[in-house]
Amino acid sequence: MIQLELNGSNRADTGAERSACFSTGTYYGSMRDTGAYGLFVQANELASLGVSKASVEVRISIPAEMDKSRINSVRNHMKRAAKKLSEEGFIIEDIQIRGGIQTAIRVPAVRIMAAGTASRKEGIESVSFNAGDGRDILLTGWIGLEGMLRIIGEREHELRDRFTPTFIRQMKAFDSEICGLGKIRAAQDAEIFLVRQITEGGILAALWRLSEETGMGMSLDMKKISIRQETIEVCEHFRLNPYQLTSGGSFLMLAEHGEAAAEKLRQKGIAAVVIGRLTDGNDKVMHNGEDVRYIDRPGADELMKIF
Repeated sequence: MIQLELNGSNRADTGAERSACFSTGTYYGSMRDTGAYGLFVQANELASLGVSKASVEVRISIPAEMDKSRINSVRNHMKRAAKKLSEEGFIIEDIQIRGGIQTAIRVPAVRIMAAGTASRKEGIESVSFNAGDGRDILLTGWIGLEGMLRIIGEREHELRDRFTPTFIRQMKAFDSEICGLGKIRAAQDAEIFLVRQITEGGILAALWRLSEETGMGMSLDMKKISIRQETIEVCEHFRLNPYQLTSGGSFLMLAEHGEAAAEKLRQKGIAAVVIGRLTDGNDKVMHNGEDVRYIDRPGADELMKIF
C-alpha cells in the first residue's frame, strides 16, 4: 500500500518554505526488477509533489527456500534504476538497501521508504474550492501497463505457451514507461493543476482517491480510458480486471481546459486523453455507452491474484 504524507516545514537558505514529503510502498514478486519498478513508482510519487531529490531506505525480504543471491540481484537492479532516475533529473542522494530471509513469507517482498522536500504548494482545499464542473480529468499513459510487465516477469514461462517470443519482447519494451518523470515535467508546461499516479488498485482506485481528495464527484467515459491490447490479452489469460491493475508511470491529472492540455502533452510524445470531469456532489459515475455504473470503494489489486 502506497501512502503519501506532507509533514512539517522548514525554510531553505533562499527563504522559500518547504514541506517534507514521504512515500512508502511494498512490492511483491520473484522477478529481479521488482525493486527497480518500485523505486520508479516511489520517485514518480515524490516528483508529482515537486520533489527532485530524495533519500531512500529499502528492505528486501526473501523466503527461506530462495537462494540468497536473489537479494544481490534485486539490489543491483535497484542501483541501475537509481542511476536512470538521476539521468532523468531525479537525484537519489542516499540509498540504504538491506536484505534478509523471512521464514513467514512465500513471495519475495521489497519495502521502499522514500523522503524528500518540496516547495509548499496550495493545499488541496484550494483545489477543491476552485474545482467546478469544468475541471477536466486527464489520463496520461495506459492503464495496467506496470501490472502487465510484472505479470510477464513472474509468469513468462506460462505466457510463452500462448504468445510468440516476438510478442513478449514487444510487451517488455514498454518498461521505459514506468519512469514517469517526463510526463510530470510536461504537465508543468500544460497548465495542469494536480497530478496523481495510478498505483495499487488500478485506475478505479485512483479515481476513487481523487474524488475523496477533491471532495467532488465525477462523470467519466469508460471508452476513453487508454489501455493497450497487450495488457488486455495478458489480463484475459489470467482472468484479471485491468481496471484494477497497478499502473505505475500512468497518471490522472486535472486541468481547466482538458483538451488543450492533452494536446500539449501529445505534442511532447505523451499519450494523453480527457476521460471525464469533476462534478458537484458525491456520485462517481462511469459511462460505457448506454450502460452506467458507479465506482465502488477500492478493492485489492488484481496483481496479487497471480501469487
